[in-house]
Amino acid sequence: MNDEQRPAGNGQRRPEDWRVWLGWVLASTVGWAVGGPAGVAAGGSGDIIVAGYIGVTAGGILAGMLQWLVLRRHVAGAGWWMAAGPVGALIGGVVIFAGGAVVGADAGWVVGAALFGPLVGVLQWLVLRRRVTRAGWWVPASVAGWVAAGPGVGLVAAVMDAALTANAGWAALGIMYGAVTGCALVWLLRRPRPAAATG
Repeated sequence: MNDEQRPAGNGQRRPEDWRVWLGWVLASTVGWAVGGPAGVAAGGSGDIIVAGYIGVTAGGILAGMLQWLVLRRHVAGAGWWMAAGPVGALIGGVVIFAGGAVVGADAGWVVGAALFGPLVGVLQWLVLRRRVTRAGWWVPASVAGWVAAGPGVGLVAAVMDAALTANAGWAALGIMYGAVTGCALVWLLRRPRPAAATG
């Protein structure tokens, strides 16, 4: 067994860690950069809330599928990961619509965006908790990833041509979210549960 195949416990760094992180960032970036704009286009231009909701759902689906390709080699039962993003987007969308009906569209988006990270984080934690110790840290990592993504999207919107802002903004979201959560994922994968605990 070579160094890259040997599991590392006790938080020790493995030679493959950087590959996991890079693969995670690429999966997140491509998923959101392709899925987000495709969803918005499918939603049409009639209602920006509907189009944005479909964009977030499509981005979550595609990013989840690509992230699963990275995760499946390290986490048993990772297929459920692909459901976490869309389900989180569905719940977040309901919150957005409800908030928009009560306090207005802009405030509804703020509430929905604030809840999206924790919602998706908790759903993904359900996949990780039986496979790694300290999986609870994934929830704040997910929140931090979405918080970091906000300034990234804003920066792209500020410096790029309006015609490119949408696609590049979705890509920036994926990069920032992937970079933050990828670090957390690598840290967690160094702490697998004993075989008896994963059953």
